Formats: sequence, C-alpha cells, structure tokens
Amino acid sequence: MAALHERLAHHGPLDEDERHALMQHPEVGVEIIRPLEYLGSVRDLILSHHERWDGAGYPRRLPGPEIPMGARVLAVVDAYDSMTSGRPYRNARSADDALSELRREAGRQFDPEVVEAFARIMGPVRVAA
Repeated sequence: MAALHERLAHHGPLDEDERHALMQHPEVGVEIIRPLEYLGSVRDLILSHHERWDGAGYPRRLPGPEIPMGARVLAVVDAYDSMTSGRPYRNARSADDALSELRREAGRQFDPEVVEAFARIMGPVRVAA
C-alpha cells in the first residue's frame, strides 16, 4: 500500500497506469484484513465500495441493489471525504460543493436514498452565487 501511495503522491492528473493501480485498492484492502477472520463480514463492504449504482463500478460491476448496503454507505462517505480532503494532485472542495456533487451523481454512481440520507445528516447545501 505504501508503494501505491508513493506512486500517486504527485501533482497533476493520474495517468492510465496510476488510475489502474488506484483501482486495485479494494482488493488490496481485503487482502490486508484477510487474516482477521472476525472481520469477514466487512470484507465484502471494502471490496464493493467502488461499485456504482449504474453497474459501471469496480471490481465486480455490481448494479444498484446487488451492492451491499454497507458498501453503498461507505461509497458516499468515502467520496465525500475524498472530495473535501486535499490531495497532492488536487485541492479540497467545499462541503457544499461535495454534497452537490454527490446529489448530481445520485442514481448513477451512488444510491440515491443513501445520498439523501447523508445530505440530511450533513445539513442544507448553500448554492454559491
């Protein structure tokens, strides 16, 4: 995992090889916790948190209801955290902008009900003038 972080710790967009390496992190996460048998039920959530509601996600291309509910929640929370945290290759977005993006992607990338539940918890989105 450290090697992956080092490969991605630069400014600018990711190239195809870097994007492919990043897409391996669900499987890497599952392998990391494999020795911890009591976390067995968590493995599927980790593996599935980059599946998309429209079925275009990875690694298994699961559509909507086939994605475990915990993974759908994790996907929304992970995306929000990712968008609102700075990265070496991009600046952090505001909370309002991140919530707006989650809503734009509801029904495509994210479970719409999970997005709306998350948005209710986070509070109203203020539209920038």
